[in-house]
Amino acid sequence: MHANGVAATRVDEVLSEAKAGKSQFYHYFDTKDQLVEAVLEFQAAAGEAEQAAIFARTPGWDGIRTWLDAVVEAQKSIEYRGGCPIGSMAAELAERDPRLRARLGEAFERKRQALAERLRELRREGLLSEEADPDVLAAFVMATLQGALLLASTTKQEAALTGSVDEAWRHLLSFRC
Repeated sequence: MHANGVAATRVDEVLSEAKAGKSQFYHYFDTKDQLVEAVLEFQAAAGEAEQAAIFARTPGWDGIRTWLDAVVEAQKSIEYRGGCPIGSMAAELAERDPRLRARLGEAFERKRQALAERLRELRREGLLSEEADPDVLAAFVMATLQGALLLASTTKQEAALTGSVDEAWRHLLSFRC
């Protein structure tokens, strides 16, 4: 679904890749939409877990930079195909299904909140200016990442992603104490 899009992915293709039969599919899912929702939740959980693991093992500002670099490296490893898994699904599904749109929004929000919480920690430690709004900064970084991931996916140019990530990083550091 990430590589080809939700609409272009047939259940038979999924079953073939999974080496599973239709009876197994219908044991877990009544419809393709339920499969799509499961894929969304899987992708969101994987991204959140990676972000949380990086933040847990890498303190302070370094954790944010390490997470940003991990996003870039993940995209490099797939040659910028498909952009952000959640962003790609959002672009395709947000206007089609209000329930999925809400779930997609929740997935973005959880990652934004995790970043905002890291920024609040930095403020409590005296490492982020009191004038900085962690929620606004986190939303800015997430929006920058999504746009950069889309550009990199479209142009297949690393600079589309790395330049935007570096600018977002410089903006964050402008609030560093």
